[in-house]
Amino acid sequence: MLMGGREVAMIFADIRLPGAMDGVDLAWEVKLRWPLLPVILTSGLPRERVGELPLGVGYMPKPWQPLNVLIAAEQALAPARGGRSFVKGADF
Repeated sequence: MLMGGREVAMIFADIRLPGAMDGVDLAWEVKLRWPLLPVILTSGLPRERVGELPLGVGYMPKPWQPLNVLIAAEQALAPARGGRSFVKGADF
């Protein structure tokens, strides 16, 4: 991802991922390698592994509305933009 020269602004992933690494493992790996990269995880299962998330990783239970995801993304990205929001009327 970042080692390949592509810039990533944020990670939004489900806790349940196919393969050996789930979303919680992904969040830990991202925070170890790129501690300033915002991460938000989601799940439809009740609080699945949420207590194991690294500090600063967001969690959104399903079901969610697209606007709620946009607002969470804005909140996660605002520090990198000096607190500025691109969502009209959003106050973070």
